[in-house]
Amino acid sequence: MKPLSLSRLSTLSLKVMVLLWSSPSSVPSASLAQDAVVTYPAPPGEKASEDYKVDAGGKSVFVYTAPVLRGGPASFAYFDFSGSITVSVASPRKIGTVKILPTSYGIKPAVSENSVSFTLSKPANLTIEMNASVERPLHLFANPPEAHRPNPNGKDVIYFGPGVHEVATLRPKSGQTVYLAGGAILRAGIPPDEKPTEEKNWRGNKVWAALLETHGGQGVKVRGRGILDLGPLPWHARTAMWFGGSQDVLVEGIIVLDAPAWVVAIHNSKHVIVRNVKQLCARENSDGIDICNSQDVLVEDCFLRNNDDEVCVKTLSPPPAMESKNIVVRRCVVWNDRARGLGITSETRANISNVLFKDCDIIHDFSGGFDCAALAILVSDSGTMSNIRFEGIRVEDCRNTLVNCWIGADMWGHDKIRGHIKGVTFKDIVVMGKAIPVMKLTGCDDAHLIENVRIENLRIQGSLTRGAEPVKLQTNAYVRGLAIAIGR
Repeated sequence: MKPLSLSRLSTLSLKVMVLLWSSPSSVPSASLAQDAVVTYPAPPGEKASEDYKVDAGGKSVFVYTAPVLRGGPASFAYFDFSGSITVSVASPRKIGTVKILPTSYGIKPAVSENSVSFTLSKPANLTIEMNASVERPLHLFANPPEAHRPNPNGKDVIYFGPGVHEVATLRPKSGQTVYLAGGAILRAGIPPDEKPTEEKNWRGNKVWAALLETHGGQGVKVRGRGILDLGPLPWHARTAMWFGGSQDVLVEGIIVLDAPAWVVAIHNSKHVIVRNVKQLCARENSDGIDICNSQDVLVEDCFLRNNDDEVCVKTLSPPPAMESKNIVVRRCVVWNDRARGLGITSETRANISNVLFKDCDIIHDFSGGFDCAALAILVSDSGTMSNIRFEGIRVEDCRNTLVNCWIGADMWGHDKIRGHIKGVTFKDIVVMGKAIPVMKLTGCDDAHLIENVRIENLRIQGSLTRGAEPVKLQTNAYVRGLAIAIGR
C-alpha cells in the first residue's frame, strides 16, 4: 500500500475537523443585514489611541493600543461586518503615503490630508502604515459575522460579558465553552496565595500554572470577540493557553495582548482548530502557536505579531510520545518581530511529518539571522522531519534570512544524537522588498543530512530564480538532492 501524500492527508484531516464543528450549532443564531457592521464599545476607563480614529460603515470603532517589540505602541481596532463597507481612518498627522498590508489583498486606499478610506468586502486582518514607517501602525481586525453566540447562562458556558474581568486561572471541562464577548477584557493576575509551579526557570523567573489549561478535555472551546490581556503578569509568569492530552479543541476569534510566555500551546492533542486569533505580544518567549507532539491541527486566518516564534511545530517529548503530523497552517498574516515566522523550531525529539504552510503573508520579518528566519526547519534533537511544505507564501519585507534549514546542537536540545530532514518543498514563494534575503541549508554530518529539498517557482523582486546565486543560497557538505526548478 502506497503512503498517502501530504495533500491527501491534509484533505482527510481537514474533512475530519470540519465534521467536528458542523453541528447544527454552527448555524449563525442571527444573520447580519447586508452591509451591516457590529462594533463593541470599550470598557469604561480604557485609554483610546492618540494616533488613529476609525469609522466602519458609518459607525465609530474604538481604537486600543498595545506594546510591541519595535515601533510601538501599536494601535488596534476590531469589528464584525458583512457585505461591502467603507472604512475610514483619521490621523492627527499629515498623511503622505499609505500602505495597507498584506498587499496581496489588493486594497487601494483613497488618501486626503489627514485621512484614509477604502472598501472592504470580505474579512481581513490588516496593518495600515503611514508615511513609509513601521512605527506606530494600526492593526485592523475586520471579522466575519459571529456565529451562534452562546447563552450566558448555559450550563456549559463560562461567560465573560462586556467590561473588565480580573482572572487568575480557568479550567474548562469537556464540552465547555469559555466565551469572551465583544467589549470584554480579561486581565490576568496572580492571587497572593497561589504557589508557583517553578521557583526559578532557565532565566531565574518564577512560573505559575497556565491561565487556561485542559488535561484530557474533549470538545473545549475558547471563543468570542473579546481581549485576553496578560500585560499585568511578570515575564514568564503564565502560559496563556495550554491544551494537554485533549481532543476536538477550538480557539477562535479572540485577541491576546502582551503574553509573558507561550500564547496557544498544544501538547499531545488531536483535532485542534485555531481560527481568526489575533496576537500582539511584546515580550520575549511569547511564541504565538506551539504545536507539540500533536496531530490533525488546523491553524487558519490568524494574525500573529509576537516577540518570538509565530507558528512553530515541535516534539518536546521523545518516543513513545506521539509524533507531530497532519498539520495545516493557512491564510495567516505574520509580522515576525524577532525570531521565526513559520516552521519547525528545535525541540524535535520525536518525528514530525506531513506539515503544510500555505497561502500565508509575512508582512515583516525582522529576524536577524543566526537561527532565526522567516521560514525555518531547525533540528536540535533526534527526530526526523519529513514531507514539510511551504507553498504560496508571500514575504513582503525580509531583512536577513528567508529560509533556515539546520541540523545541530543548541541550548534547547536534549538528545545526544542529531536527527534528519528529508523531503522539503518551497513552492511559489514570492519575496518582495528591496533586500535579497539569504537561504541557508546546513546539515550536521554524513549520518545526519538534509535531503531532497526542492525550491520551485521562487520569485525574488519579480523575477523567477533559476539558480543559487540570485537567492544568496548557502549550503554545506551535508546537503543532498537539492533542486531549484521552475514548474508549470
